[in-house]
Amino acid sequence: MSAEIAAGGRPDGVAAEDVRAGDVRAVDFVRPELRALPVYHLDQTPYVHKLDQNEVPWDLPGRFKREALRRLEGRTWAFYPDFHGDELRRRLAERTGLDATNVLVGNGSNELLGITLEALVAPGAEVVSLLPGFGLYDMFVRRAGGRSLFLPPAQDLSVQMDALLEEVRKDPTRIVLLCTPNNPTGAAASVDQIRELLAVLEAPLLLDNAYGEFADEDVLPLLENHPHLVIFRTFSKAWSLAGLRLGYMLAAADLIEQLIKIKLPYNINHASAVIGEVALDHADWAERCVRVLIGRRAQWSDMLRRHGFEVFESQANFLLARH
Repeated sequence: MSAEIAAGGRPDGVAAEDVRAGDVRAVDFVRPELRALPVYHLDQTPYVHKLDQNEVPWDLPGRFKREALRRLEGRTWAFYPDFHGDELRRRLAERTGLDATNVLVGNGSNELLGITLEALVAPGAEVVSLLPGFGLYDMFVRRAGGRSLFLPPAQDLSVQMDALLEEVRKDPTRIVLLCTPNNPTGAAASVDQIRELLAVLEAPLLLDNAYGEFADEDVLPLLENHPHLVIFRTFSKAWSLAGLRLGYMLAAADLIEQLIKIKLPYNINHASAVIGEVALDHADWAERCVRVLIGRRAQWSDMLRRHGFEVFESQANFLLARH
């Protein structure tokens, strides 16, 4: 097969009508770096206790679900939802102490991370991250037209902030993608370490903070003095809404303004918006759940160690253990 076809075009001098069935496959028109990606997959095996996706153990209470259904019934389903989920943005701004112009909502934080990379990554540019990390990061970077540079893991699987800082000093103009608390380890960088990184970095720091509610320190205050910091959070974990696919990002207003141009309109449907608002109305319930999980995290860590497991330090809602 010619390089032109492999890259998504036709051989020079060959008209469309001359490309006969069997000469090419539809897949040959897909960008090569995307064809090389594996399919994201989790085995859905039968279980007694589901522990494989870092979900919380408690569903949203039935009374909150009924409240959401009543509110949803009052919406006109025949009409499109709000363009950008502005009421939910306003409510999240109140909770985080920011302005609504600093907030964007989406179908999970992954959607927002994807469009942010598409907006920021120049063709062929390198994005720096750490291993181990979330399996979809490389896909997001490749989809945006960039290249991933993953720094190798440490033996203790801690967040390698010294190595990351050393790499950033070599070229501080590269975007950094950092997950803290980290998936799949639960390890976290300190606020001081992140502040030190931001002081050196001349490009955006995309901070995946999906487990931020379970961490010892809150990274949100760093936004005030660091316009190149972008924080991604989710309703999937602390808010017991993984099945809803609802996330949000916090960033400088001028960046949010540009991302609104490239995200899909109506990306938050009526149900997601309403249920997210109900969850925020009952934030005290989610906060109690977080406190219980943090306490049980310590108890389970001690128990597993007594039974011969090596348990890694975690500031997330899960533990990574090795036997």
